[in-house]
Amino acid sequence: MRATAHASCIAEHPAVQENALQLFLRVAYQALFDRFPSLILGMNERDIPWEYDVAFIRPAGLPVAWDGKPNTSVG
Repeated sequence: MRATAHASCIAEHPAVQENALQLFLRVAYQALFDRFPSLILGMNERDIPWEYDVAFIRPAGLPVAWDGKPNTSVG
């Protein structure tokens, strides 16, 4: 192994990285909404501003609203 190489759990190919990122975000958002079921998007989804760059298309921001009561039944 070269001295400049490093360990990574994600392959170097962009398609693999993109799929891994999408899976990570899907799991993270699901956990967030399971924990805070009253969390809602704070704006109309059609009004979400998007950022476009070479590697990703992503929302510029996602304002949310919630009542602050966590779901204590979730682990």
